[in-house]
Amino acid sequence: MNNTDLLAEKLDFTYKKEESLGDFKNMLATCVNYWYVFVAGIIISLICAFFYIQYLPIQWNVLGKIIVDDDKTSTSKSLTSGLNSDLASLFDMKSNASNEVKVLKSRGLLKQVVVNLKSNIHIYQKRFIGKTELFDNSPFIAITSYKKEPVMTDRLVVRILNNSQYQLTDDEQDIQLKGDFGRPLTLPGYSLTLNKTPYFNIAKRDYLIKIESIKQSATDLENRLNVSIDDKQSTVINLQLSAGNPAGGEKTMQMLMKVYLQNNLSNKVRIADSTMKFIDTRLVVVGGELNRVEKNLEVYKKENKISDITAQSKALVEGATQYQNKLNDNEVQLAVANDLYKYVNNENNNQVIPSSLITKDIAFGSAINAYNEMLLHKEQLKLSLVEGSTYIQNLNQQIDLARQTLLTSLRNYRNSLQVSQSAFRKQNSLIEDKISNAPTKERLYLDYSRQQSLKQELYLFLLQKREETAISQTATISSCRILDDAESSDAPFAPKKSLIYSLALFAGLLAPAAGLSIKEMLNVRINSKADIIKHTDVPLLGEISRNPNKKKNLIYNDARSVIAEEIRALRTNLKYVTEKGKSNVILFTSSMSGEGKSFISLNLGNSIALSGKKVVLLELDLRKPRLLKNMGIVANYGFTNYVADGEGNIDSLIQPSTFNENFYFISSGPIPPNPAEILMGDHLKILIDELKTKFDYVIIDSAPVGLVSDALIIEDFADVTCYVVRQNYTYKSQLGIVNDLYKTKKAKRLYMVVNDIEIQKNSITGYGYGFDNYGYDNVPNPSKLTTAYNKLKVSLK
Repeated sequence: MNNTDLLAEKLDFTYKKEESLGDFKNMLATCVNYWYVFVAGIIISLICAFFYIQYLPIQWNVLGKIIVDDDKTSTSKSLTSGLNSDLASLFDMKSNASNEVKVLKSRGLLKQVVVNLKSNIHIYQKRFIGKTELFDNSPFIAITSYKKEPVMTDRLVVRILNNSQYQLTDDEQDIQLKGDFGRPLTLPGYSLTLNKTPYFNIAKRDYLIKIESIKQSATDLENRLNVSIDDKQSTVINLQLSAGNPAGGEKTMQMLMKVYLQNNLSNKVRIADSTMKFIDTRLVVVGGELNRVEKNLEVYKKENKISDITAQSKALVEGATQYQNKLNDNEVQLAVANDLYKYVNNENNNQVIPSSLITKDIAFGSAINAYNEMLLHKEQLKLSLVEGSTYIQNLNQQIDLARQTLLTSLRNYRNSLQVSQSAFRKQNSLIEDKISNAPTKERLYLDYSRQQSLKQELYLFLLQKREETAISQTATISSCRILDDAESSDAPFAPKKSLIYSLALFAGLLAPAAGLSIKEMLNVRINSKADIIKHTDVPLLGEISRNPNKKKNLIYNDARSVIAEEIRALRTNLKYVTEKGKSNVILFTSSMSGEGKSFISLNLGNSIALSGKKVVLLELDLRKPRLLKNMGIVANYGFTNYVADGEGNIDSLIQPSTFNENFYFISSGPIPPNPAEILMGDHLKILIDELKTKFDYVIIDSAPVGLVSDALIIEDFADVTCYVVRQNYTYKSQLGIVNDLYKTKKAKRLYMVVNDIEIQKNSITGYGYGFDNYGYDNVPNPSKLTTAYNKLKVSLK
């Protein structure tokens, strides 16, 4: 078993790279060390969240429900069930709930709501942060009078000066005016009047008035309105409106449902009004014709002195009654068909067509109903679309196509009536042949009677339809009704305080963690044990804490200090890597000056000497010797003098220490011009061999190997090489030097010693222990909080 394996076995060292675990533990330890940063981050983030919540406007949910009645529940149909079913179909068109959802969000409907409520004017009260929208409790109301519809949004700041005056400021237009309550104030494009309300309070002075265009307010209302249907089988429409004021939201929602129901009812009333107007027009025309026929019959009877029909004429008339009735009915339908054809053929007449006048052709009545539905659909689309839109134009084409189809159907219907009329006349002519021998007066009398009967039946038919229309018009109600009135939620739904505070708490933890992580990533110096493990495989021989007294380079016989105990631990570890029973040469080097190799070599030598071993410390940093100088030791004769004399006395080089009888020094002497050449000579080997016969340990303090090659020259004579690195001083990239020495075997028995460890920060994991329980005076008695904190840190090691 070699020395390295023995060291690993005795000290439980490991050469496995646990980089991920090491990084995590190091980061966790760093977070614990900087706990106050996390506390500050949480406090700051929660304060920011508080102010953010204060800045955000409070939002309430306002809910309402509308139910759309289908054909089976239509009230108008139930009232007209005894009348003609075709006429009732004009007022009982099935309402499609999906279409009604679109109507409820149409621009035209929303603009009506905005105009009715004047909700394009908003009044806010300024707060320390943000603002609060006022509604019924506003200290004043704003009335505007425009010369034309505004297209821009004005934000006016109102400051109440006294009970009668206010100051108005518009920063965008650079306007600052004084106005009187109750009097108009002229502004660019409009005038503004502020009228006080019972809530007027001069103590609360600063307010904000936001004036929008009707179009913009309708768009805002559309964005805040959500309309949905419960399910496919249901005709219940759910309305949800987000509002900054619960009372204002309820009023807006209620007005929306009210305007919607009014518009729905007005569409049905228009159909009835159009039918009534058509029937009244036809009654005037047919009534005039009936009056003329009756007058002609009266004149004829007077002129021919006819008072009764002879029994023979009566018999003939009764024989012709059957065909005459059919002919009369045929002529009535033909007259109605001709009137409808003229009515439909009029392209400027975009009114609905009554389908109930032709009762014998059900298919034609259905075509008229479809045509009427397209006209009504076009009227609804005009509320949200312009006349020239592509959708309206396509619908106009469909309406024209439907009109041409109706005209074609009417022509076919008239042709069939005319064919039937010819057949009836032919049959009637046969009967007339039988009565051809009747007196001419009686024949003319029958002709007048037929004309009177035709006009009278047509007139009575129109009167009946007018009465049915009047009854249906009176019974017409909206196909929709309010199921639930507008009602606001018990609590606002925004801002979501719990979510914001949770995110703020998370950010308060994440931001410091990210900052510390970035700080660690940007740190190019060795900061933790994980840095050493990550960059090199060299075994770690010892760790030395930071010297609290920078002026005290030698830790004398102070057995109660932390550093003294760590030097003892290094001394103990050194026993496992050196050979027993012989003198061992220990070389100390580093990457650069200032890493503490001289400090460690001095104190290690003193510690070994305290154990009864004879130790000599050889100062071979020939380029920058400072070890004995810092100790205050003046040496007139040193190594370079020894080399210069050629065969100098070795005993004259050795100087005893004043603090330990087993500890000796050899100075480097004056700085030579060629240190490397001096070290490569035979004098160094002779000196070391001689010293090994006199001392148990020869400790060499050499120059940094990262700067010059002096240490590599001396390494040939060393039994153990200790490479010193310093926390927060040695660069991580410099670990490549020691790693290269270790892998290429340029240095025998190479080990690392970490110096200047800050125990309180716990940067090098595995340290941070206290010595209070064992009588060491470097760590004071901690408080309970500090003890808990230290235990937490130790648990992370």
